[in-house]
Amino acid sequence: MSEKSILERSAEMLTWIQREQRANGLGMVELDKVPDQHAVRFLLRKGDVFEPQQGMIKSVSELEPEGEVASAFPYHKLWVWRTPKPKKKGDVPEPYEFLSYSDWSVLPNVVAEALRGMGFSGAPFLYEGYSYRKMAGGALRRKMFGTHSKTALIAELKLMGQAEDELTVLEQKIQETLDACRGKSKEIIEAPVSAGIVYHPKDGSFSLKNTNAV
Repeated sequence: MSEKSILERSAEMLTWIQREQRANGLGMVELDKVPDQHAVRFLLRKGDVFEPQQGMIKSVSELEPEGEVASAFPYHKLWVWRTPKPKKKGDVPEPYEFLSYSDWSVLPNVVAEALRGMGFSGAPFLYEGYSYRKMAGGALRRKMFGTHSKTALIAELKLMGQAEDELTVLEQKIQETLDACRGKSKEIIEAPVSAGIVYHPKDGSFSLKNTNAV
């Protein structure tokens, strides 16, 4: 069998790099770890890959989603899906989207600022349907369990015409629920605040189920 041409080898290495940079969560790959060094140098000369920092390479284009992963999870450019390792037998960890520090430029400014000031064990920041956390190497993102952050919930109730005295009572109920659920996010999936509001301790979000909130 004849040896593969440099074009064929470089095409294979480009796919390998694209898969690896998505899978490792860094968004780039160590140059020395690429199996075919001749092919990767060819890719560098062509401009198909570049060096975002010394010793690391990154593909200019992204690999299209494929197979089971593509059908199970949505693909958002620069974000990669991860599933944490089970902490004990029987655990089924929830997958999350990961964005490396080097790609934080895609974050909305309000989210980036919130994450920069966040500790690794801080409460998640809720924004436009997602909960965000800071973690080693970047940011974690999941879909919110509820529909509103606490601030957004109060703002919507005001727009709905809640009277000041009713709103005061509701805010007190919300705080009481937060206090009762503090540190119990693994045991309590959701907690009713009132007839129309449910609190989700897992990410600190709320669901507004109807207009009869109090």
